[in-house]
Amino acid sequence: MRAVFVRSTVCLILVLASGMAAARTEAPKEPERPAIAPAWELQTPDGDTVRFPQDAGGQPTVLMFWPSWCPYSRALQPYVQDIWHDYRDRGVKLWTINILERGDPLQAMQERGLSFPLLLKGDALRKPYGITRTPWLVVIDAEQRIVYTRPPDPPSPIDVAKAVRQTLNDLLGDKAAPLPASYAPPYDLHLKSQRDQVDRRAPVPVAQDQWLPWVERYLDGIAADETVDGIDPVGAIDDGKTALARARETWTQRYGAEAVRAQAPYRAYRRHGYWIVMGGGLARELGSGMIVVFRADSGQVLRLSPGAAAD
Repeated sequence: MRAVFVRSTVCLILVLASGMAAARTEAPKEPERPAIAPAWELQTPDGDTVRFPQDAGGQPTVLMFWPSWCPYSRALQPYVQDIWHDYRDRGVKLWTINILERGDPLQAMQERGLSFPLLLKGDALRKPYGITRTPWLVVIDAEQRIVYTRPPDPPSPIDVAKAVRQTLNDLLGDKAAPLPASYAPPYDLHLKSQRDQVDRRAPVPVAQDQWLPWVERYLDGIAADETVDGIDPVGAIDDGKTALARARETWTQRYGAEAVRAQAPYRAYRRHGYWIVMGGGLARELGSGMIVVFRADSGQVLRLSPGAAAD
């Protein structure tokens, strides 16, 4: 009889213990609180200092960490550019931060027609922000909490852009921006087949005896009073770097940023008071890509073409 009592008592204890363990296991967990975005201080290409969170001014913030060589970063950047354009007047702060760099990020932005804010030498933030891939993109709310992080394998850059926009709109409330009805196809070199890839290597230098006759013939075909309607003079152009920058801006105004990105690399030549700038085009030959001709002294656009074959 005593043995039966002992066994019953042990069973009761085990049942109670099991029930208590189950209760502990099934107890609802508190939701994880968003991580606080670490503070930082970085410089722009012009040497100005930006401080976070001070310069965010208590506004929602978007940070994108990227290197110029990363194809996934390149694919996402046009959508980040559009987000910056659509939300900057609504108080949102957006900075892109260069990390893991082995090239020239400013030149990469110029070649891609990008103008969003750039901060340099952000590698010290890789550990504080837990960066394990590029591009690393986060949205931060007014309380400095990270409320969105780009997932490891999003279906496309468009999905990231949609998520960022929706997150910002949730934070902005009445100041939310209208969502785009459509998105341009992603510019993903890493997803294109080899036959569709554009050769973006630096062009083989063209000897003067090859390009000079072509340029001379082209400029001889421009009438003295020829101009392009709807485009204001861009100002005096003193060097090739300025000519290239003005050409990208002018082409973008007329043909769009995506078409201009496909034209890299570019060439600029000065002859007889004119600057002629040419995009590489798919054939990568003189005159096969976009062309613009400026007056060097005023930046007046004399001719603008989506492409012309060499004579």
